[in-house]
Amino acid sequence: MRLIYNKRLKNWVEMTELELNNKPKVHAKLSVMLALLKAFKLVELLTLTNCLLAIVAIVYSLMLPVKALALLMLVVSLGIFYVALRIRIDITLFERWDSFEMDALDDALRKINSKHHTGRTLEARLQGSYSLFKLGLLSILVQFCLLMILVWLA
Repeated sequence: MRLIYNKRLKNWVEMTELELNNKPKVHAKLSVMLALLKAFKLVELLTLTNCLLAIVAIVYSLMLPVKALALLMLVVSLGIFYVALRIRIDITLFERWDSFEMDALDDALRKINSKHHTGRTLEARLQGSYSLFKLGLLSILVQFCLLMILVWLA
């Protein structure tokens, strides 16, 4: 790790030798991941719509299996919204990546979540965000399957 002075932000930034030597590569990886993570807003909107449909099914349906499936859809929605929250946090962190000192970032994240893994590289953090993204997509797929079953039963 070396300290370098960031002229744009007018502060010192700690970077690994790999990050110093491959700054365009790091910027490209961050840009691609940010674009991918920002696309998750569509999943949030679809989940919100599915939540409203599930609430309507719970309120107006007389059949117990329909109500149970609608409730299960709401539970899946909670999981998707949790993933969306984590993705939004990652978006904010990646947008400001150049201005963070890694030790301070890890300390702040550990105060929020005691299970936070410290000392992770940018690659590991990007891979974790991508895993969250895939989990969110899988969850919305499950939610749509539940919706199709719900429509079929109704």
